[in-house]
Amino acid sequence: MRFHCPNCSRDEEILVDRTPRCLVCRVEMIPASDYSELWMSPYTAIIRMRTISETYGNERARTGRRFQKEREAWATGVLALALSKLKHEEWWIEIETRESTPDTKLHHIDQSSGHNAIHTRSIEVVDWEENVDDIMKVIRKKCQRAYPGHFLLVVSARHRGKELYVDQIIEAMKKMRSPFLEVWVVGVVGLNHMTAVRVAPGGLAVDLWRAELQIARKQPPFVKRGTRGTNLGFRELGTVFLPIP
Repeated sequence: MRFHCPNCSRDEEILVDRTPRCLVCRVEMIPASDYSELWMSPYTAIIRMRTISETYGNERARTGRRFQKEREAWATGVLALALSKLKHEEWWIEIETRESTPDTKLHHIDQSSGHNAIHTRSIEVVDWEENVDDIMKVIRKKCQRAYPGHFLLVVSARHRGKELYVDQIIEAMKKMRSPFLEVWVVGVVGLNHMTAVRVAPGGLAVDLWRAELQIARKQPPFVKRGTRGTNLGFRELGTVFLPIP
């Protein structure tokens, strides 16, 4: 099992000891976590993808199957930031690890009634890549499949150098039948500038700048869901060692 030193950032594979101490710092090491039942903040998901790009290069990060779940989490994180900006709410990302669909889920913990009420959005993520000229080909292919009516479709616009005509997409969406509650397109516009556009029902665009990312940074990076009697409980996990795949 892999362990991580929170002091010197040293990683080590340890076979027997389940409470090891760092050979250098002598502090207790942190065992590796996985995505199961782990909720991460939008900031964590976005920065995690940035770290992968810096470590492995943009091309491998953008296309490698190894990082598919991280790309889906990134796209969901951009949508989460947009919803947070619109609604002034905190959203959490859960990567699906058991079922084939949805790819991710977004959770908002509503405590306005005095207890934890969870509002969940099921997210299907699809990439718009360089080998497809028209983004509507990607959307139409997804819309031809049967999805529950509460699902949201998020299209990650990774098509570099291709201009996006949002008004045309919105008009095209009005003429077709979609199984999704909402369809969003997310992508990077420029340095420290991301965007999320709802194209069905259309007419909503949210620009996200460094300021939104810095606000999101204040949200705890990870929480884990548990049970307390008949009510749902959540605990902040503090430092978590979530290895890059």
